[in-house]
Amino acid sequence: MAVNKVKLTIGGASYSILAEDDVKYVQELGKELDISFNKIMKANANISTTQAAVLLALDYADECKKAVATADRLREQIKDYLDDASDAKSKADWARHEAETAKKEAEKLRIENGRLKAELDAVLNNAGK
Repeated sequence: MAVNKVKLTIGGASYSILAEDDVKYVQELGKELDISFNKIMKANANISTTQAAVLLALDYADECKKAVATADRLREQIKDYLDDASDAKSKADWARHEAETAKKEAEKLRIENGRLKAELDAVLNNAGK
């Protein structure tokens, strides 16, 4: 993958970084980081840039950890849904098979019933003569 050189300004400091991601994507990340950094600095007048960076890193680490946990839960739900779908498919296949077997059995019984009716009619006709 190509490496892109990207210039960012965060908290008034300029950074040139190398990134494999798209330049616009990295610039957007930098812009979001700058906005968040500046909010922390404005909200806490006596805070150093290092402290602001640590607070911002904690914020992002928290978001990341929660996003990973959410993704894990979603993966587990999807796995459960896929298992349920597989079970339902198996049951549907079994039900189709049972229905086909019942249909064949019903056809055999119709044929047997027709044969028995014919025999009965023949016996009744012979008995009436």
